[in-house]
Amino acid sequence: MRGALLLMCALIIVLAPIVAFPAVLAQSQKDEEISPCVLTIWQIDYFEGGKGSRASYLEKVGKRFADEKIYVKAIALSADAVRENLSKGVLPDMISYGAGVYGLESYIKGQPPYVCWARGGYCVLTLGENADFSDVTPQNTVINIGTENLTGAAALFCGLESAAREKPTAAYVKLLDGDYKYLLGTQRDIYRLKTRGAAFSVKAVNEFNDLYQNISITATDERQIHCAKKFISALKENGAGLADIGMLGDEHVYADEMGKLEGITYEYALKTPISEDFKRQLDSAIANSDLNLLKSLLK
Repeated sequence: MRGALLLMCALIIVLAPIVAFPAVLAQSQKDEEISPCVLTIWQIDYFEGGKGSRASYLEKVGKRFADEKIYVKAIALSADAVRENLSKGVLPDMISYGAGVYGLESYIKGQPPYVCWARGGYCVLTLGENADFSDVTPQNTVINIGTENLTGAAALFCGLESAAREKPTAAYVKLLDGDYKYLLGTQRDIYRLKTRGAAFSVKAVNEFNDLYQNISITATDERQIHCAKKFISALKENGAGLADIGMLGDEHVYADEMGKLEGITYEYALKTPISEDFKRQLDSAIANSDLNLLKSLLK
């Protein structure tokens, strides 16, 4: 009997670590699952927004995942700075960028390659309410040249390619001062005029748009990719929140002048990530006022 007791004790000593190992492994896996995941987003302001900061908005959406230990840090960078960092092998987890930003395509991971989470829109504005826009000409119109977006393409589609061009703030000031009757601008100009308390009318441009804010995953780590996908899904589901930054989405959220830019189907649009060569072709078509070539490129 003493021998049997000794044998039982020996078995317990041998088997105890084996029995305990799955529990230790499960706890280790659980700890790994809830370890912090810090997502870095590079935000490129390729075109003017409506109001506020798009980088701050991204972080605000990311805060809903704090309980899951997923944290979002958005950093505003120029397109040139992003391309330089990428060329040196420095990658974020995601990049949020305007559709016309070139040179990102080889760094994008997963499917779909991009998601459009917000957009702007081109429009013609004039002072006074209930305008019919029947007398818009290149001579009485000033163009807000924007930042890096393809304002020249919008002007070409509208037949305003020969109109005067000014930097963003100067363009709307010239409208206010009466130097021009019309302004070819974007949603940002709507907010400029609203801030001034001006009475004005808006006509949406439905011929062309490239003011799409896309987001793509560039992470290579599987957990980072998983967390990034969760964030992007939440970003798309937060469409009503775009009113906080004066941007547009799939939902109708505006009851003011911004509502004129909602629900538009564009004849031609630039939505997808592009290469430097394609950007060069677009710029050439615009510079030469070659509308047929521009349409062909945008098909």
